[in-house]
Amino acid sequence: MTYSDLFDFSTYNIHLLLIGIVVLLAATIPNLLKNKNISEPIIYIAIGVLIFLLGNNYSSIAPLNNVKVIEQITEFVVIIALTNAGLKIKNPFSWKTWKYSFWLLAIAMPLTIVASAFVSSWILGFAPATAILFGSLISPTDPVLAADLQTTKPSQNDISKTRLALTSEAGINDGLAFPFTYFAIFLATRGDHYSEWIGEWFLVDFLLKTIIGVVVGLTLGWILYKIIFPFTSKNQQSNITRGILSLSLTLIPYAVTQMLGGYGFIAVFLAASAFSHREKDVQHMDNLHDFTEEIERIFVALLFVILGIYLGANFPELLNYKLISVALILILVIRPIAGYLSLLGKKISRFEKFVLSFYGIRGVGSIYYLMFALATVNFAESEQLIQLTAITIILSVLVHGISAATIQRKLDKYDVD
Repeated sequence: MTYSDLFDFSTYNIHLLLIGIVVLLAATIPNLLKNKNISEPIIYIAIGVLIFLLGNNYSSIAPLNNVKVIEQITEFVVIIALTNAGLKIKNPFSWKTWKYSFWLLAIAMPLTIVASAFVSSWILGFAPATAILFGSLISPTDPVLAADLQTTKPSQNDISKTRLALTSEAGINDGLAFPFTYFAIFLATRGDHYSEWIGEWFLVDFLLKTIIGVVVGLTLGWILYKIIFPFTSKNQQSNITRGILSLSLTLIPYAVTQMLGGYGFIAVFLAASAFSHREKDVQHMDNLHDFTEEIERIFVALLFVILGIYLGANFPELLNYKLISVALILILVIRPIAGYLSLLGKKISRFEKFVLSFYGIRGVGSIYYLMFALATVNFAESEQLIQLTAITIILSVLVHGISAATIQRKLDKYDVD
């Protein structure tokens, strides 16, 4: 055996090293970039591009060959982020929590879906089902990337109505995108004979599944509080780890709701909100929140490094001016106008309306819905739809990530009840 035989630079070991480095960065970068005019996902995407440039095995990254894997990874990241967002909602039964996000959900979200579908069909020639799918998957404010502008930890009072509105909107609209995704699936599989299936879609996929998600989420949040609380009293906290608690609070409501045919995303957010509403040990709630946030950071880092590799591998295709035009119209025109229209007449400043309208950040949730739909039905223009979704997320990360710190500082002056 020669000395060189001792070394093992296999692809597997190199990937383990890269994952370890990314996890380390996920732990350190958020602190290094605090109050800086750049967000962590921008750094992760840049690292991914660098890995592509230095490597030689990433020239043929094909999401269509890994649809189910990507779907399941992003699904886990989203439900962790929804738990994290839900734990920040102290009063889920108060109108104050929903008085602005309700209008964003009821008006801005449908307007964004319709306008995005129209623009993608007009500029890119998408088929109706593909266009509606794009509008649906790109409409939610991402609970993962919107964390920088979310409300305070469970132990702190909600002093910012704008941040509270963004948190409650991001928590619910990821689940509300499901009915419209199913609309696109129905259109792709059953055609434009709407009279044959629109009643079923509205009653089952819109109403019933949403109601199941709401009822199961609130019920299980209360039940889990009743079960968990005896184990987390001050003299019993060592008997059960907080990390396991936060995972159970995520996975149990999600799995039960999915098995009952409801929307698990809605259930997870509401279960965490109901649990936070009942639990008065603020230190304990902060520990649950911090654990889910750490898990979220790790997976966000990994996902956006992979997105950076995809950007490097598909840069010529993503540089298509039509793709970039649709993405920029969505980010800079459609969502801001839809959001502003939904808030007309509301007693908040113009700046606060701008923040609520403009910061509809696109991210991991959009990737999940895309992969979910593609795993269900073979949509026309699937490859171009993936490219459009990717460039929209990347541009959203850049536009919103660079400006978020400045907006946060200004919100401290404006957004106090």
